[in-house]
Amino acid sequence: MAREDQQAATARTQEVKAALRMQQQRGRISPKYMLPLLEDIAVPWRVEVSNRTTGTAATTPTDGSVFGIYVGETACISGAVSSSRIWVNVNGHFPETGCLEPPPAH
Repeated sequence: MAREDQQAATARTQEVKAALRMQQQRGRISPKYMLPLLEDIAVPWRVEVSNRTTGTAATTPTDGSVFGIYVGETACISGAVSSSRIWVNVNGHFPETGCLEPPPAH
């Protein structure tokens, strides 16, 4: 991951966490609510949001959303929000899935 992309991603993590916390408190954690919120924060970067899943094949739906924000050419702000927890990480691209973390059994 390029240093400048990593720094830009790190600089936005607190804003992302605060927005996720606000949506969590409102009970609005589905992709329908999270995508527009994260798109506003991520400008000019691209955002992906999907439903959270569990299980070894990651096919069982559960509450909340997973997200990935593409920062520059090499970095991501990725994570998830559920009714009880918020995850936000800065990382490079996953070869198989871009900024969304691959399923654990992958």
